[in-house]
Amino acid sequence: RHGERARAPVPLAVGMPHQRLVGTPRNDLVAGEQLTGALQQAVERQRQVHHGAAHRSLHGRPAYRHSGQRACSQGLMTSSYGTISRRWEGNDFLITPTDVPRWDMQPKDIVQIKDGKREKGKLPSRSTHLHQLIYETHPEINSIILTQTPYLMAFAASDAVFNVRTIPESWIFLQDVYTVPFGGQFNGSQMIPERLSKNSPALLVKNDCAIVTGDKLLQTFDYLEVAEFSAKSLIMSASLGQLVPINDEQVDELRAAFLK
Repeated sequence: RHGERARAPVPLAVGMPHQRLVGTPRNDLVAGEQLTGALQQAVERQRQVHHGAAHRSLHGRPAYRHSGQRACSQGLMTSSYGTISRRWEGNDFLITPTDVPRWDMQPKDIVQIKDGKREKGKLPSRSTHLHQLIYETHPEINSIILTQTPYLMAFAASDAVFNVRTIPESWIFLQDVYTVPFGGQFNGSQMIPERLSKNSPALLVKNDCAIVTGDKLLQTFDYLEVAEFSAKSLIMSASLGQLVPINDEQVDELRAAFLK
C-alpha cells in the first residue's frame, strides 16, 4: 500500500540452493531457518486434521456448496463438472450429484451413498463407483475431489511430465504425481485405487481428469490448489528456460525433515 516500504521476498532456501537471499551468511541462515520452521508448522497442521464424528454427520452437506462455489470462483470446476465426496461412516459417503451446476448446488442436492446404494430420488455423480473403490481400498482417505482444472489438464492431455519438484511445499504436500492411462476410471478397475496412497495423494488420468485425495475436505481442497498452481507455474515459466527441479538428494532431505 502507499506509504509502506516494500518487503523483500523470502527465499526458497530449502531444497533450492540456487535461490539465495542477497546478504550476509547470517541472513541466509535466519531466512532458511524461518522457512524450514514455516513448512514444519504447515505439515503439522495437516497431520492434525482429524475425521471426527461431526465431520461424518449429514449436517456437513452445506460444506459441499461452499467448496463448489470456491472451486468455481478459482476456475477449478466448471458448470456441472467436478465431483466432491467425503466419507460419512464406514465405507458410506456423501457425493455431489450429476447435472447440477456446482455454483448453484444446494445442501439438499448432495447424495448419500449407503451400503453401495444411492439415496432415493437423487442421481449421484457418474464417478461414484470409483469413489466407492477408493474409500474401500484406503481407510485413511476421507475425502476426494475429481475435476478438470485448466493447467493440470494441460499435462493430462499431453505427453508433458507434471514435475512437482519446483518448491518444497509442492513436493511435501503432493510428492510425485503420476499419470495413469485413460480407462482406469471405468469398469471397477483397481488401477487408480492401487496408485493412490498416503505418499501419493494425487494423480492425473490421461485425457480425462485430476484426482486429489486427503483426510478432511479442506485439506484435499488445499492439495488441489497446490497442484493446480504448481502446474500453472510450470506452464507460465516455460519461456524462461528449462526447469531446475529439486534433486533426489534434496528430496531425501525434505523427506527426513518433514515426512517422518
